Amino acid sequence: MNQSYQITVNDSALSTKRWGLHAAFLFMGCYAVEFLAYCLIDHIFGIYNYYVEEYMPEGAFVIALLIVCVYYALREKRTKGVMQLKLQFDNDAIRLNVNRRQHVVRYHDITEVRKIMVIDRTHTEKGCYRMTIKCRGKGSLEFETTQQEYEAHLDFEETDLAAFYNACKEAGLKCC
Repeated sequence: MNQSYQITVNDSALSTKRWGLHAAFLFMGCYAVEFLAYCLIDHIFGIYNYYVEEYMPEGAFVIALLIVCVYYALREKRTKGVMQLKLQFDNDAIRLNVNRRQHVVRYHDITEVRKIMVIDRTHTEKGCYRMTIKCRGKGSLEFETTQQEYEAHLDFEETDLAAFYNACKEAGLKCC
């Protein structure tokens, strides 16, 4: 059963799960660089400033947050909120190519594949179709339809995500 698909899914940068981790690492890095710069200036030039020491963590936090926000804003502008997902259904696993990275999900690790319609009534009254692949011992993989597909009022069967869902059914996975 070697089938390949290429679909377009939503890639909202601000809902990326790892943005907090990126911000934390950048904060630690910015704080370390600021501390080293302050130590060098203090040691070489003999300039001592209490306020610099006092507000160093806040400065590192602001710099790290700005870097993360600018990075994700540029990424969102470059991708226009969508990404190409290449799928290959092998005999024992699904191979996902996302942003030049390959992820392999074995069939025996998948507990279920679920499709739902999500509507954001709080902010925009808009929504999307979401497909979730639940795996044993790992987190779930979630894919959403693009905003353009939802605005075109397409049924789930008319979206790119439906091809992925149907391929999961054909592979014998439990689909809800």
